[in-house]
Amino acid sequence: MFERRLKVLLIFLTVIAVVLIVRAFSIQVVHHRYWEEESSRAMADESVVATTRGRILDVKGRELAIDQPCIDVCVDYLVIPFEIDPQDKKTRDRVRAMARQRLVQRDEHFIDLPYKRRVALITAEIDQVRLDIDAMWRELARVSGRTNDELDEQRRQIIRLVETRRRLAWYGKYEKALKNQTGEQNDAWYSWLLGKSELSLDKFADIEVAEQTQTHTIIPNVDYAVRNELARQIEKYPGLSLRPGIMRFYPYGSAACHTIGTLRKVEPKELVDRETAKAQTQQERLRNYRPSDEIGRGGLEGMLEDRLRGTRGSRVEDAGGEIVQSIEPKPGEDVRVTIDIELQAQVEAAFGQVKFQPHRDLPVEHLAMPGAAVVIDLATGEVRALASYPTYDLNRFDDLYTKLAQDVINRPFANRALTSELEPGSTVKPIVGLGAITDGLIGARDTIECTGYLVLGGKQYSYGRCWTMSGFSEGFHHHSIPSAAPHPNGFLTFADALERSCNVYHETLGDKLGVSGISRWYDRFGLGRVTGIGLREGKGRLPDSFQGPAILQRSESWFTAIGQGHVSATPIQIANLAATIARGGIWVRPTLLPRRAFVAGDRVDLGLNADAVHEARRGMINVVNGLAGTGTGARMDAILVAGKTGSAQSAPLRIQRVDSSGLKVLDQRGREMWNPITPGTRAAINPLAPWYRASGENEEKVSSHAWMMAFAPADRPTIAIAAMVEYGGGGGTAAGSVIKATLEACAKQGYLRSGQP
Repeated sequence: MFERRLKVLLIFLTVIAVVLIVRAFSIQVVHHRYWEEESSRAMADESVVATTRGRILDVKGRELAIDQPCIDVCVDYLVIPFEIDPQDKKTRDRVRAMARQRLVQRDEHFIDLPYKRRVALITAEIDQVRLDIDAMWRELARVSGRTNDELDEQRRQIIRLVETRRRLAWYGKYEKALKNQTGEQNDAWYSWLLGKSELSLDKFADIEVAEQTQTHTIIPNVDYAVRNELARQIEKYPGLSLRPGIMRFYPYGSAACHTIGTLRKVEPKELVDRETAKAQTQQERLRNYRPSDEIGRGGLEGMLEDRLRGTRGSRVEDAGGEIVQSIEPKPGEDVRVTIDIELQAQVEAAFGQVKFQPHRDLPVEHLAMPGAAVVIDLATGEVRALASYPTYDLNRFDDLYTKLAQDVINRPFANRALTSELEPGSTVKPIVGLGAITDGLIGARDTIECTGYLVLGGKQYSYGRCWTMSGFSEGFHHHSIPSAAPHPNGFLTFADALERSCNVYHETLGDKLGVSGISRWYDRFGLGRVTGIGLREGKGRLPDSFQGPAILQRSESWFTAIGQGHVSATPIQIANLAATIARGGIWVRPTLLPRRAFVAGDRVDLGLNADAVHEARRGMINVVNGLAGTGTGARMDAILVAGKTGSAQSAPLRIQRVDSSGLKVLDQRGREMWNPITPGTRAAINPLAPWYRASGENEEKVSSHAWMMAFAPADRPTIAIAAMVEYGGGGGTAAGSVIKATLEACAKQGYLRSGQP
């Protein structure tokens, strides 16, 4: 019996030995190469190779945005939460680990000391670590020029990012559990996510994301003096490091800041979770955003993100340090845009010296005033300047952000050229005349009598009065009108009405067109809808948005025909209106990218009456060059300019009332409350808004918004311009001064040629 059992045991052991020998032979001989590769892969170390972001170039190849090497001041995440929540257990553990690490670095025999001695030394060192961390943040505040509160807020933002990433990691685990649900007992984290428990954040100490082990940039791009000063104190300050980095540099500073945009840290929603990444190709994974990445926000940086952003490379090294696989990084694409940065800077500078005249009998002043201006190339629709004022330095965006964001009066972040939706005033009068003539409601040279009051069907109305007749009748009675109409009786042609900006003429046509007809023509010229330029923009509104009673519909047609009431437009829409008239009725979509060919919908012939276009041009030439013109301030000696002014009603300037926490203050009915801003006078400037000035003979009224559009040379136009000055008063004075400065800049940059016939 014993011998039989022994034989069975020996046979069993022999079989096992044979199996092991066969398996060993298979691994070491038959599949040697496969397992060698697997072993190498397991020991391989993959690293990511950084890429570079593409440059933004202006139309002449000048650099607007480039990557430059720099040195950043970084702090280990272990230190960042320290004072945010000093009672947190994890924070205490971090500080303890930091103290122990410092003792080990100071004395290599520290770990050989008795346990109680080590504990005593660590406890003493913790106090010193706390003091050094406090000193480090004070030093960083000093060298950066920031306050302690500003640095604390930056730390809180980093903490929020990290905790959001941790929650995303939990959610990834949660989704995976849902897919593999088998009815087994749920983990604690799963129950918490399902709302079945009140599990706290600390229960997930085992879930760690990369951001918790990384350094985070606190002060980007420090200068040599700060770099050297901090380098001498690196050993003293826990978690502090100086790291080479890449910064986005804007050579022209504040020029075109609203158009160029900036870079900001990616948001958690823009990060790809691990499960999604597993299904991606390696090339796709290398292109994914990482938590420390920056992304284009607003302007061209945001619009061109996919083209400007490069793709990282990858390098895999085996245990011996040899490269076994390499993917070269692909730099971002350099993108040329249509902006001429030198022209743009000169246009923006014009807003620093706007002509302001509160009344024609009062002297002209030069003020820095908020506004916008747009320059469009007529042949292509390419935008040469897209200026908004005030501006800010893109290279100091982070430093200035809080101050700029709190400036609710000047609103420096507002891209007024695209987003300011204001009543356009008389700048839209050419549309009304062109539309009425093209529709056959009046002849191109037919006349309408202007007596100073709106008269329809023999009835004189008390409103709709013509400001030209009431304010300037004595000044132009002697001026002969180049038509057969008897001027002493006040009969005006379309061209005459444009020159004088006659309200009565255009209100009469507005009555014929009606609200729907006016809206139809405004829409055809591009009002009431975005231009599609590619950046965030306002669309304005059309008169048919009016929801008042039917009895007011007729009067609404009068007011909207002169650019008041339920109609609004943006500066780029008005610039494109001027361009459309200059082209003879060809609407072209404006663009910030070089246009090599027109695609469907980008170029539309409006089918305007040719005589109407001729009269519109003649009237606009006389606006700038005629004796009764309202835009003579834009006149140039060597270049014939055509234009149209506008003064739009404005609401008094006010700012929203907020409490100490920044929350809106509401009245007893739940309505938002506002604080009015008092307009200044020559004798009493309001320091909160020095540019916000009253108008009128006694400086008793709120100034209107000033508009003007133009194209030049008028006989063979190449460019179109629009300018808007907030609370600038008369369009011919305030906006006219910006138009003239812009025309001079265009001539200087080669976009206009002298030679007026």
